[in-house]
Amino acid sequence: MPDIHAPATLPVGTNNRGFGGAVFLGLFVVLAVMACLKYLALHSTVFDLGVFLSNLYSLHAFGQWWRAFLGHAQPLLPVYAQVYRLVPDQAAPLVLLTAQAFVLALPALWAGRRYGLLAAVAYGLFFPVWTNGLFDFHLDHLLIPILFAFLAAATSGRTVTAFVLGLLPALVKEPYALTTVCCGAYLLLFQGRRAAGWGLVVLGSLYFYVATAWVVPFCTADGGLGAQSGAYAWLGGGPGAAVVTMLTHPLTVLAEVFGVPGKWKYLGFLFGALLFFPLFRPKLLLPALPALALSLLSTHPNYYGWANHYTAGAAGALFFAFCEVLGPVRILARQSGVGVRRFGAALFAALGLVHVMLAPSPVSRLFWFSDSFAFSSEAYEPTARDAAILGEMLKSVPRDPALALVSQNSLNWGALAERLDYNSFPLGVFEPHLVRDLSKATLADFWRFVRTGRTPDLPVRSWQAQYVILDLTRPWFVLDQGCEFVDGACRDEDVAREFNTLVIRARQELETVHDAGGLLILRRPQPVAPAPAVQPAPEGATQPAQQASPGEPGAVPTIPASPGTSVAPVAPGGQPTQPGGQPTQPGGAPVPGAPQAVPPASGVPAVQTPPAPGTEDIEVEVLDRFPGNYPGKKAKPMPPTAPAVEGGPTPDAAAPEEPSAPKKERRPRRHEAPAETPAGPDAGIQAVPEGQADVPAPEAAPKRERRARRQQTPAATPAAPDAGVQAAPEGQTEVPAPETAPKRERRPRRQAAQPVEVAPPADGAAVTAPEGQAPVGETPPKKERRSRRREAPVEVPAGPEAGPSVAPSGDAPAQPAPKPERRSRRSRDTIEIPSPADGGERAPTP
Repeated sequence: MPDIHAPATLPVGTNNRGFGGAVFLGLFVVLAVMACLKYLALHSTVFDLGVFLSNLYSLHAFGQWWRAFLGHAQPLLPVYAQVYRLVPDQAAPLVLLTAQAFVLALPALWAGRRYGLLAAVAYGLFFPVWTNGLFDFHLDHLLIPILFAFLAAATSGRTVTAFVLGLLPALVKEPYALTTVCCGAYLLLFQGRRAAGWGLVVLGSLYFYVATAWVVPFCTADGGLGAQSGAYAWLGGGPGAAVVTMLTHPLTVLAEVFGVPGKWKYLGFLFGALLFFPLFRPKLLLPALPALALSLLSTHPNYYGWANHYTAGAAGALFFAFCEVLGPVRILARQSGVGVRRFGAALFAALGLVHVMLAPSPVSRLFWFSDSFAFSSEAYEPTARDAAILGEMLKSVPRDPALALVSQNSLNWGALAERLDYNSFPLGVFEPHLVRDLSKATLADFWRFVRTGRTPDLPVRSWQAQYVILDLTRPWFVLDQGCEFVDGACRDEDVAREFNTLVIRARQELETVHDAGGLLILRRPQPVAPAPAVQPAPEGATQPAQQASPGEPGAVPTIPASPGTSVAPVAPGGQPTQPGGQPTQPGGAPVPGAPQAVPPASGVPAVQTPPAPGTEDIEVEVLDRFPGNYPGKKAKPMPPTAPAVEGGPTPDAAAPEEPSAPKKERRPRRHEAPAETPAGPDAGIQAVPEGQADVPAPEAAPKRERRARRQQTPAATPAAPDAGVQAAPEGQTEVPAPETAPKRERRPRRQAAQPVEVAPPADGAAVTAPEGQAPVGETPPKKERRSRRREAPVEVPAGPEAGPSVAPSGDAPAQPAPKPERRSRRSRDTIEIPSPADGGERAPTP
């Protein structure tokens, strides 16, 4: 007795069976080449390939096993992650796409051997095979050969094989655990295999519940994914609530399923591509019902889009049902007189016409006559612009796996995905995205979550995109929601408005790394560490007397150069200059005779040094740019951080004065010229740091070495016996300066010519100055200051203890004056700073 469950196949000869292998090989080669070319032409997407590459790389490189259950439960991902272990990282995407093409081509081989050449050709023309092979990479492609093989084993009486194959859909993705349930129902209801049928029903139902209620929520920190995603929110908060809604509100469900034109198109294209033959075998369609229901019940257009990968869950069962109808239809054609050959030719022509209209193959309408970003001929042709974009991305974005990257969904590359966090714009750009770290999770943590239902107390890592890559000439996407992109313009106003708003906001909040030709690369600004606050010196504290060597007591640390620090400019003659434009010699000494530039305005007063002996006749023009330099105007006082020091000898008094402490006497610090400075072997100038007042300096090394750095060769000029007066500390009298410290070292800074050596005369005698030089005397009144710019100098009477002075040729000799009195012309009063303990002199601080 013949087996009534045996498939009704067309009578095929042994010659016809061999053509199935040829169809399989041709289909595999074409799919693999086109998929690889599309990836190399930068026409793959982040959501459909990049996210998978990032998960596979994290599984391989960082051992993050929970990536297989992040958002969806996909236990087969660790198997695919081994591709990074077997091939170089750059070749991993190409290997994955080639493996996908091989798996998708397998049913052509099986159909040719079982049903003949016509069945193999019909599979090669079925458009879901092409859309799944060229729509980047998804694990869903496994469902087409799995369901075809399951139905073939179930109808052939191979129950064990059918049972094993029936379990595999649940491992592809947790929603397809419902496909496993339907496979068990098919064995139970239509094949009479109770044990195998009930086993698949129980295992599929249990797996679906565990995955959706426990595993995915345990591994996923953010909601809105899986069965609880927004596409099914209208049904309820979970699978149980969805079932209750469908049973209690059937009219609402029917209105959602059949009230959307796109869903009718989805069903019409899917069944019409096989000439509606599967409808004649409805019981074979039972394993395809979960996939069809998930697409029709969804409110997201991608789920019921005919060119997406969601057709894979139903395509395998539909094609097997088509093959099962071929035998009876051929018999009918033979009995009606049409003939088998004519029937085959007509069938081939109808399937070919549908293929040309819907499939993205090289002989289709989408390939030649459309501008589809994903399926037109341009999607497989790398251009010079694509090469330039790829080079710019690899140059501007570091290959650091720790740097999070977000790219426009229509711009993807494997090297960009090899990092911990990689997703589609604008995820993680404006708000941190949460990712749960399960590296230290245990079974006890999972069991506690199962019992209590509370979120596990595990580390949650938040990341934000450090780099954002956008190409405004490609189709615009908001996460995975795209728009119809025709002639370089988005036809969906809502998506276009939202995308433009996000791009403008990203430009405002991020730094622009590259912006040319539509390619926009943005980078998150790095937080700038605040500069350390300057701690004011406590009251009564003293400043270091000079800059000593590093490590010595009282040394002033040197401020290193930092970004934004001005570099000494170079004078037109090629000589480096000091800040402010003053030319200097090698080693830092100023060029003799060069004009002195005005220092920049700052809170730190410029260091002023007294003139060397014999240089009082130099005419120096000082630019009055600051309020404190004008007579009668008050300089802005510095915030005091230490007690002010006041006092010092008056210009025309030889005897020391008792110090006093009115604070306003500190203002001469900002006058044009510093106060008188006695000469001595260790005379130095103390630089007052910004924001601190002049205070007595502690004992430290003299500052004479600092001045020596700024000159090249000191001039040899003997000092007069009483060439200077030593600044005495508060309460002490001035003492004569040691004779071992002539003040001739300062001379090269003010003039180029060598000074005229003059022998010191006797006390009270007049000294004649060289021709063209001015006499030196006491500090003149304010009116006499302006006489610096006149041709003829004015004689100034000398003080009681004035040193030798010289008068111009032909003029009356002037009274002797102290050497430092020349500086006092530019200030009213001076402040004397106590001398150090070692006997060295201290220069008065203005």
